[in-house]
Amino acid sequence: MRGRLGVDHRKTFAHESTWPPPPTLPSMAALSRMLVRPQRALLWGGMLLGLLFAAGLATMLASDFQRRLDVAQRQSRTLAVGSQRLLWLEMRNLERAMQGVGADAAQLFRSVPAQAPDLLDQNIAGVLHRHAELDSIVVVDQHGRALTSGVGDLQLPLWVDGQRRGRGSDLYLGPPQRRDGLNWVLPLALQLEQDRWLLVRLHTSELQRIIGGLDIGTRGVVSISDVEGHVLARSPMDGNVVGQQFPLAHRQALGSDAVRSLGVETSPVDGVARISAMSTLHQYPLAVYAGLGRREVLAAWWPYVYASVAMFLLYCGLLAGLVWGIGRAARRQHVLAEELRTGHAELLLAHQVGHVCTWHVDEDACQLHWSPLAREIFGVDVDALPLSEFFHRVHREDGVRMQAAFDRAFAGDAVLDEVFRIVLPGGDVRWVSARGRRVVIGDRQRRMIGAMTDISERYLARERADQAERQFRLLFDRNPAPFWVFDPDTLQFLEVNQAAISQYGYTREEFLAMSILDIRPREGWDEIRGAIAEARVGESQDAKIRLHQRKDGTVFEVRAHLSRLDFDGHPACLVLAEDVSERLAYERELAYHASHHPQTGLLNTRALAEALDECAGSYTVAFIQLRGLRLISDALGSDIGDAVLQAMATRLGGLGARFGWLAFQPAEDFVFAFSDAHDAKNALDALVQIVSEPVRGQDSLHQFEPSIGVAVHAPGDGLLAAQVIGMAAQAAHSARAEGDVLARFDPSVNARLAERLRLAGRIHNAIDAEFELYFQPICHASDGTPAALEALLRWPQADGSFIPPGDFIQLCEDTGLILALGRWVIRAAAQAQRQLVDAGWADLPIAVNVSAVQFFNSDLVGEFGRAMEEFGLARGALQVELTESSLMRKPAQAMQTMQRLHEQGICVSLDDFGTGFSSMSYLQHLPLDILKIDRSFVADVEINPRNASICRALLSLGHSMGLTIIAEGVETPGQLQWLAAHGCDQVQGYLLGRPAPLKTVIEQLDAVEVVL
Repeated sequence: MRGRLGVDHRKTFAHESTWPPPPTLPSMAALSRMLVRPQRALLWGGMLLGLLFAAGLATMLASDFQRRLDVAQRQSRTLAVGSQRLLWLEMRNLERAMQGVGADAAQLFRSVPAQAPDLLDQNIAGVLHRHAELDSIVVVDQHGRALTSGVGDLQLPLWVDGQRRGRGSDLYLGPPQRRDGLNWVLPLALQLEQDRWLLVRLHTSELQRIIGGLDIGTRGVVSISDVEGHVLARSPMDGNVVGQQFPLAHRQALGSDAVRSLGVETSPVDGVARISAMSTLHQYPLAVYAGLGRREVLAAWWPYVYASVAMFLLYCGLLAGLVWGIGRAARRQHVLAEELRTGHAELLLAHQVGHVCTWHVDEDACQLHWSPLAREIFGVDVDALPLSEFFHRVHREDGVRMQAAFDRAFAGDAVLDEVFRIVLPGGDVRWVSARGRRVVIGDRQRRMIGAMTDISERYLARERADQAERQFRLLFDRNPAPFWVFDPDTLQFLEVNQAAISQYGYTREEFLAMSILDIRPREGWDEIRGAIAEARVGESQDAKIRLHQRKDGTVFEVRAHLSRLDFDGHPACLVLAEDVSERLAYERELAYHASHHPQTGLLNTRALAEALDECAGSYTVAFIQLRGLRLISDALGSDIGDAVLQAMATRLGGLGARFGWLAFQPAEDFVFAFSDAHDAKNALDALVQIVSEPVRGQDSLHQFEPSIGVAVHAPGDGLLAAQVIGMAAQAAHSARAEGDVLARFDPSVNARLAERLRLAGRIHNAIDAEFELYFQPICHASDGTPAALEALLRWPQADGSFIPPGDFIQLCEDTGLILALGRWVIRAAAQAQRQLVDAGWADLPIAVNVSAVQFFNSDLVGEFGRAMEEFGLARGALQVELTESSLMRKPAQAMQTMQRLHEQGICVSLDDFGTGFSSMSYLQHLPLDILKIDRSFVADVEINPRNASICRALLSLGHSMGLTIIAEGVETPGQLQWLAAHGCDQVQGYLLGRPAPLKTVIEQLDAVEVVL
């Protein structure tokens, strides 16, 4: 099988024949004269063109140089104006805040001068808490001495002059001051009255934040300076420069709204030449300088200079080489003529060796003459043959074609170049290659001359090869997958199919002139050489994913299958390239969405846990809960919520990139993890600072309430990352419950949370199966006779103990189970009331405690009505006890519900009266029946004058409102006697009876009745 398919055999063999010797060559002298003139013309013309070329390059470089300077100047102006606008906004907001504080201070000093410093300290503390960018706020006298808490400034009289205040502003900007030996602050003064000033110190880091993060390149700079040339902020940040004083150019521009292009200036700070601009404000004597490094701006211009010089030098070299080449050609022409003469003699010898015969036909076109060698080749005994007889011997299938080709060549229109069959006298057929053309010889006589070669054996061999090649081509070309064959030594393509041409964009000719490295990115060259080396030694080749490159430069992924084969007698490699780009891209997209949050692009917690599990060392996990993040989307819309979420994710993403990993857990939680290679304190301090700062939305700032839980994983603790993240989440919940920003995981807290969760899992089943109602009597204070029973919920355990209500009531409210539990209590109390009626105690109502969640989130009136209807209870058989604080949540709804309860004949009792924060204006309008004085006021009432005074006041208040008063927690006879003596209606406590099951209470009531 040949390496190239589809070659015209007639053309191949025709070139093997030779022509008669060429005409006589010109002499060397004539050739020298012919070449001297073009050589001189080329030299002078090339020099002139070179001068024009050099002038054009110089003009282009000068224009590009000026354009780059202009673009850099515009960019520096844009940076200066943008930073100036942010600086104006910051100073304007700060001035407004100071005016607000100053107005309060002036009012306090006029109205209550003695208390003004203490009151101002409280106000200032709140302002400092909200504005972390402020170091301190102090009210000072005209000499700079502090009148409130904080440090004054005795230099104040020296810098509160007109030069340090802009037009249209009352704010004076002092020289920067160093605080704590490290940080710098900018003192700001606002005159309150003639002898008092408001002194505020602003952290220069806030000014640094304004100009930080701008695109100024590696040698660019943006800085803020005051009227005396002190550097207040500089980006990139340089702590050694802030606070220093440098010569301030264009000082006269301060105090006016102006933007100046400064051109190329050398910085007095670091000596770097920059293309600079300055922006100033009329309200504040501050200047913003922005500059781009001149060397950096022109960095991309110098390659053009070098390339232009190289192009000019290349042109000069080519011109010199061309002139030298023409001269050298003249010298070699004589040598070539001698070689042609020698070659003619050698050609004659080649004819004899290669069995090639020559022929010619004269102008009369009657006789075909050939050389004596034709007798041996074609088995004839003559040296000439009539042309008509020759064509008669040509095979009938080739005769017409051969005659037409001969006629065109003899007419001078074409070259004769044909392969045909000739029939010998014995009937044998031979394949012959004939080539010829018409020439002019002496006396303008025309003659057709040429050569013929017997190619029978080679043609038959080629025909067999063609058949095999056609079969290979059919399988190779029509395969829909890209195929090619290449040489493993040279890596050159030997053959490609149509699918490869369509896939890669090259033509077949371009492919066959390339190597397989040309369709691979450079970084994949070593890998393909290694694969070919493995194939040579016989190692099996798995189908691997590789990157291939199309003609247009696009890169795509293929699964390459490589195998060895014999191609045209030489070892070669066959490759099938399967395009798998779309499938792999889809798989990668699925993998990305499986491990990342699509909105923020951050890892999800599952992917973070997998990454941490692969970490061999110890690491720390911080679980961040941002209360209010989801509320932004619900209240302001998803666009604003998404923007705020992206801003917070960007902030924390920078922290994650700096220290470790960051993940997002919808809808308000982030998870930050870092290894022990980083300092935990620095990482957590940075985290607290980031989440504590407000996030800028479209038109406003949003402040969140962060709760951060921290858990540490050690290599030997045997915990998975998911468990460590859960521990950090528990710590975050604990931080929120305790009101702290950051809390570390505590195993005891974890045990309580676990117990709480287990308890929550038991409550649902325990409502109907385990809970019981105990009852405590409420008696008349005057004679001790029973007046009512209070239903108390109990949860008995198998060991005889009880779970305290405080452990599960709040849990029921948090989980919503309080609604189901409350319905059970109402029904159980109604059933108990039915039993009291059956036992002869129909006049004893039962009071039921109702949770605030149940009171406001259920059909409480309907539930009491259904229970009373189910057990046939009379009006007044059940009472409702509510806490004071629960009623004040929604007074209007509470009043409506209580009114409906009254309509059902249900009395309403206000429990723990006196311990809440009720407003009397609301309380006097509520339809109450009973007030219960809290046990904390009843304790020691007979010996504690303070408690006695409170109880008297509560008794008087309740009776004035026409309410029944019940005192709780009566445990001693002295307490009972005091309460009875001061008009308390009813009492309740251990002295009169402990909570007990209904059966026990009924037995106690019967026993008391018998005694009476």
